[in-house]
Amino acid sequence: IDKSDPSQLTPPERSRFARLDIDPASVTWRRVMDTNDRYLREIETGLGPEEKGRTHRTGFDITVASEIMAILALTTSLADMRERLGAMVIGTNHQGEAITSEDLGVAGALTVLMKDAIKPNLMQTLEGTPALVHAGPFANIAHGQSSILADRIALKLVGPDGYVITESGFGADIGMEKFFDIKCRYSGLIPSVVVMVATVRALKMHGGGPRVVAGKPLASEYTDENLTLLQAGLPNMERHIKNALKYGVNVVVAVNSFATDTPAEVELVRKAALAAGAMDAVVSTHWADGGAGALKLVEAVVKAAEQPTHFKFLYSLDLSIAEKLEIISKEIYG
Repeated sequence: IDKSDPSQLTPPERSRFARLDIDPASVTWRRVMDTNDRYLREIETGLGPEEKGRTHRTGFDITVASEIMAILALTTSLADMRERLGAMVIGTNHQGEAITSEDLGVAGALTVLMKDAIKPNLMQTLEGTPALVHAGPFANIAHGQSSILADRIALKLVGPDGYVITESGFGADIGMEKFFDIKCRYSGLIPSVVVMVATVRALKMHGGGPRVVAGKPLASEYTDENLTLLQAGLPNMERHIKNALKYGVNVVVAVNSFATDTPAEVELVRKAALAAGAMDAVVSTHWADGGAGALKLVEAVVKAAEQPTHFKFLYSLDLSIAEKLEIISKEIYG
């Protein structure tokens, strides 16, 4: 509505001016909390006497599934967060038009609630290395990254000659793809090297090994040498390396080695990683030996970071959503 004289408003414009006309059936915004109770995923609200006639099918998500958490991780400033929170869609009106939190008049209040959450948490490892822990929503429901602000603060703290390790969860498909195509685009930060973690046990599972059940002892396939099973699972790691190389970034594979891994198994993984295009593949025993157990890995990562890269995004922003999805489906998921 671009009219300034109220008397000139048409009846439909008067209605639009005064009412959001939300379609209750279209409301997609869900409550969030971190209590583990699957029965709360689908619930019906409005059954109390005070809410008579306002029943609504809804449910609870875990907190990291909220769009607010995704915004927190991708935000670059308080003003940026305010703008993103205002753009969140909560449902549609009866004409099918999107209704946002800005329309509801709550975006400012949301920002006030989140004004302290925007600050990353400074923690430390057992050996005293600083670690910024901030956000990191799961990649299956958001983008699976630590926050842009945490990365920027870390880079400022280490200076131009320092190194910052940041995580993208859920593998070198869903997590890494979103890290490069979403987070790197927003942050303007380009990674120097991809550190890909692999374990003999996981690769055996990818090769068709027995199911692992919590509380049950591991099957002998995972604790005894089994090169045939390991060989069958190697294509999984090889695909992840191939995915990373599509972005023009050098790859170092960290073979996170368990006590039951044999030298032959570890060497098989190393050779496969190098053959697939990794710049290096190094055994790491930091879980047992602390920082000393990762020293060779660190040296390999530093060496790879000093090599030139040719980073590129998988798709351009001017493509349609359907075209972007098709490229991701084919290039990353095969």
